[in-house]
Amino acid sequence: MEPERYQTAWISGAEGPKFQETMKKVVEDVKKLGPNRKLRDAR
Repeated sequence: MEPERYQTAWISGAEGPKFQETMKKVVEDVKKLGPNRKLRDAR
């Protein structure tokens, strides 16, 4: 896996807004990267 595609965050179950913002950022970052080349090349 490309290192840019791996992210971690410590979020408590009581931190709904933080989870929401973190997921938005993850989705934006992955969309910027485009398709996963390693999966495509493995085919």
